[in-house]
Amino acid sequence: MTRFCIYCGREDSPDNPVINGVCLECRIKRGEIVILEKNELWIEFCKVCGSVKIGYKWIETRGFADAINHIVENIVPVITKPGPGVSNIHVDSYELVTSASWRTVIRVYFKGLYGSKEFKVPKDVVVYLKPTKCPRCKMIESGEFEAVLQIRDVNKRELEKYLEKLFSRDKRLVRDLVDYIESSNGVDIYFYNHGAARKLARRLSSIMGLEYKENYEVAGMRSGKQRARLYISLKPSAESH
Repeated sequence: MTRFCIYCGREDSPDNPVINGVCLECRIKRGEIVILEKNELWIEFCKVCGSVKIGYKWIETRGFADAINHIVENIVPVITKPGPGVSNIHVDSYELVTSASWRTVIRVYFKGLYGSKEFKVPKDVVVYLKPTKCPRCKMIESGEFEAVLQIRDVNKRELEKYLEKLFSRDKRLVRDLVDYIESSNGVDIYFYNHGAARKLARRLSSIMGLEYKENYEVAGMRSGKQRARLYISLKPSAESH
């Protein structure tokens, strides 16, 4: 017995298959082929550095357009569900209906299979970027820090030469730098996180032959967990004197 569509009466065919009593064309017209859990997305966006919050992570972007790209790649697939009879649904491409800004309308094109027939349909999504400040920018603004690299008893000109090379080669070190303060017998370099401080300290230790030591200081609580501020000491070893 030939299957037919309960809405338009057309019979099942390779180009317009009928599944569960509905043909592909009617399924598309009725908006049932691709289901979005949300048509509007509210996403946190750092107004200082341009980072966007994807899930629990803050991801650096080059601005509104780049942030939208991250949202389409990482969030839109999560809120997308296949309609009845649909398989292999995925984001194929997208375009901006409005210019990328705090409110952006994007048209996302989905591809999938209805039975064995491939289809491509558009869905509009409105993205609202909520202006805020990411944890790193809040920390920098408030003068807070998570790690201090203390360099003592070294030739400052030599140290500055190596620092310029290391910072120019690794942009993440620059990104995570909070402050740089000279003292009478050395330099204190403040960082947003432990990783950046350790990376720079280990490289300097290797290049300049300095002794590396770590210590910690309890620095209050954050999100119910105790914060430990890292202090790294770099200085010439006793044998080098």
